Formats: sequence, C-alpha cells, structure tokens
Amino acid sequence: MLATEGYCVKCKAKRPIKGEQQVTMKNGRPAIKGTCSVCGTKMFKIGGGPSKAVTKGKTKPKSKSKAKPKSKSKAKPKSKSKAKPRRR
Repeated sequence: MLATEGYCVKCKAKRPIKGEQQVTMKNGRPAIKGTCSVCGTKMFKIGGGPSKAVTKGKTKPKSKSKAKPKSKSKAKPKSKSKAKPRRR
C-alpha cells in the first residue's frame, strides 16, 4: 500500500487515497485510482504510477509518431461573386 495523496473534489482538499490501485490509462500513462479516506468519494490521480526506473527491464522502445500527410482538398476555391442589384 502506497501513501499517495490526491485532491478530493468533494472535500476540496488534498487527502490520502484509500484502497489505491495502480492503473494504466488508454494512452499508456500510469495513474492511481481509489477513494477519499474522509468522505469516500472516488479519486483519480494521473501520473501516480511506478517510474520507468522501477520497472523490470520491460520498457517499450520509443516509436516515432507517424504524422499523416495533409491531403489536398478537392473543394473548389471560393470565387469572388459580384453582388447582383436588387429588383424593386
């Protein structure tokens, strides 16, 4: 059990996280989730996972992000239209 502090939105103060679990978000970043030790509200702290130095040899090599080339749009450019005189 780690002694991690997080911000409780209900208490509006930093509180220790009770029942904390280390999770990995969809984007691969570490986080910690748990409950507030005072009021029991769910808490979530981003970046609260283990550091890269602690992990045992299983590190992902950094891959270069492949940027998609900008495609040329086939839409016609706006032409300057002359204002038509109004009929009365």
